Amino acid sequence: MKFFANNPFLKILGFWIAGLLTARHFPILLIATGFILLFFLCWSIYLSVKRKYPFDLALSATLASLIFLLSALNYKLQHPSVPSAPVAETHFLGSLLENPTEKPNSFQCLMRIDYTEPDSLIGRKLICWIEKSPSTGNLQVGDQLFCKGRLNRVENRGNPFEFDYKAYLEQQSIFYSCYLKTENITIAGGSPFSIRLAAEKFRNKLLAQLRSQLPGSESFQVISALTLGYRKELMPETRAFFTTTGAMHVLAVSGLHVGLIFMFLLRLSLFLKHIRKGKLIRFILIATFLWLYALITGFSPSVQRATTMFTFLLIAESTNRTNSIYNSIAASAFALILINPDILFAVGFQLSYAAVLSIVYFYPKLEQMLPVRNKLLAYPWQLLCVSVAAQIGTFPLSIYYFNQFPVYFWLSNFVVIPAAFILLSGTLLFFLFSALPPISKILAIGLDFVNTLVLDLLKFISQLPGALVENISITFGQLTLLVSQIVLIIIFIHYKRARLLQLSLLCFVLFQIIGINNKLNLLNQHKLLIYQGKNPTFHFINGRENYLISSDTSNLSPYIYSMAETQLHLHRPHVIPLVDSVTFRNRDILIENQLCQFGNETYLWVDIQKKTKLIKHARGGDKPTGNPQINAN
Repeated sequence: MKFFANNPFLKILGFWIAGLLTARHFPILLIATGFILLFFLCWSIYLSVKRKYPFDLALSATLASLIFLLSALNYKLQHPSVPSAPVAETHFLGSLLENPTEKPNSFQCLMRIDYTEPDSLIGRKLICWIEKSPSTGNLQVGDQLFCKGRLNRVENRGNPFEFDYKAYLEQQSIFYSCYLKTENITIAGGSPFSIRLAAEKFRNKLLAQLRSQLPGSESFQVISALTLGYRKELMPETRAFFTTTGAMHVLAVSGLHVGLIFMFLLRLSLFLKHIRKGKLIRFILIATFLWLYALITGFSPSVQRATTMFTFLLIAESTNRTNSIYNSIAASAFALILINPDILFAVGFQLSYAAVLSIVYFYPKLEQMLPVRNKLLAYPWQLLCVSVAAQIGTFPLSIYYFNQFPVYFWLSNFVVIPAAFILLSGTLLFFLFSALPPISKILAIGLDFVNTLVLDLLKFISQLPGALVENISITFGQLTLLVSQIVLIIIFIHYKRARLLQLSLLCFVLFQIIGINNKLNLLNQHKLLIYQGKNPTFHFINGRENYLISSDTSNLSPYIYSMAETQLHLHRPHVIPLVDSVTFRNRDILIENQLCQFGNETYLWVDIQKKTKLIKHARGGDKPTGNPQINAN
C-alpha cells in the first residue's frame, strides 16, 4: 500500500475518527480496545526481545490501538458533563461576543459568562434575547454587562422532523439561553482585550465604511457576506437566488475565498523563493495574512477549516512536499478534529473536505479528457472541470442534508467565481483607498455594478426550466452506498480491476432497492403528526395526501411542516382552519364540528386551558385516550 506509506496522516486520521465515533456511539467497546492494546503491546515487547517475525505487524497494531484510545480519551475530556441551569434567577457578568442583531421584539446576541455563581458556569456561552429600548439599541461587541435573568438549557420543541437546533448550538459550545429585561442590565464597561474581540471591532469599522459608500442595501448585503463573512442582514430572497443556482458557497467565506487569496499571495511572493531564507519569509507572510483575514471575517468554523487547510498546504509547498497533498489535507483535518471533535459532524466540514478531495483527484483527470491549448478557452474549461469535480464529491452529502440539487451549478460558477475574485480584490482596494474619498467612491460604484450584474445573472439562471430538483430524500444507508460507490470507482480507475466495478454496480443496485422500498412504504403511510407551538397544528397523512389543521391558519409557518413534506414525499397540504362550524370531507378524512374521522380512528377536539387538544374518541366501553400516537400506523 504505497499510497498510505506516502500519506501517513491518512492512516492516523482514519484510526482517530474510528476512536471518536466509538467514544460517541459505542463507549462500552473502549474497554475491549484497552485489552486489545495491552495484548498487542505485550506481543510487540515479546517479539522485540526474541527478535521474531512479525514485529512490524505487532508494532503497527499497537500504535493503531493507541491512536484509537487517545482519540476516544480526547473526545471524553472535551465533553464533560454540562451543569444544569440554576432554578432561580442568576446574577452574572457577561461579555458580548458579537453585535446584537435586531429582531421584531428584541435584540439577539451571543454572550460569554465572565463571572457568576456557581463557578461551573464561568466561561460558558449563551444565546441572549435583550428587551428593546433606546439604551440596549446601542450595545456593541466587547461591552461587559451586569445581568440578572433566568438561564435555560437550550432544548428543541420536539416537533417531528424539525431541525436539531440544540445539537447545532452544542457544536458551537452553546448550551444556555436567556431573556434579559432592560431594567436587569447594567453596562459595566468594556471587556478585557482579546485578539478576537479586537478583530470583531475592526470588522465592524470596515462594515460601516462599506455601508456608508455602497448605494444599494442589496449590494451591501452580498459584498459584506462575500468579503467579510457578515450574513446577518442577507435577505431571504437573495439567499434563494444563490441556493437555487448552487452558488451559496460564495456567500460563506470559506475555501473559495481563502483559496483565491492564497493563490494570489503565492504568485505575488514568487520572487522571495530566490533569496536567502526566502521560503521561510514567504511562509510567515502568507500564513500571517491568511490568519489575519480569518480573524477579520469573524473566525467562523468555515474560515477556520479553510485557513487551517491552506496553512498545511503552504507548509507542504514551502518544504517541497507538494506531491503529498493528500497527506497535507489529512493533517489539517486531524488538527481541526483534535482541537474540536464535534467539527467532524458539522455539515460544512464534511462538504469542505469532500469538495477538496474530489477536486484534487478528479480535476486533473477531467481536464486531460479534452486538452485545450487556446488560452481563451482553457480558463472556462478548467472552471467547468473544477465545478464538476467538486460536485462529484459533494452531491451525496448535499442531497442527504439539503434534499435538493441545483442543476445549473456549473453555469452559475462561470458567474460567481470570477465575480468573487473581482469583488474580493475590489473591496480590498476600497479599504486601502478609504482615506481618498474620490477613489473609494469610484470603487464603490464599480463594486455595486458588478454585484448587480451578478444578481441579475443568478436570477436569470434560477428561472431556467428545472433549475432546482427539490424534495430529494435519501436515508443514511443510501448515503453510505453512494459514497462507497464513488470510492470504489476511484479505486477502479487506479487499479483497473473488474471486481471493483462490479462492487460499485452492486452499491448502485442496493441503493435503488432501498429507494423503491422506501417509496412503497411512503405510499402506504398513515400517520398523525402534532406540531407544538402557540397554536398546535395537526398533520394527518395518508399516502402522499395530507391535511394541516390549526386554529390559526393565517400564521401557519411552512417551516413547521416543510421537513415532513420533504422527508415523507408529500403533496402540497390541504390547510383547514379549525373553527366551530368547520366541515370537510373526502375519501381520506371527514371533519365535522369537533369530530374527525381519519381511517379507522375517530378524534375529538377539545379546548383545555385555551389550547386545542386532540383526543381519541371513546368507542363503546372504552375510555378516551389523552393523546394519539405521533406516528399512528
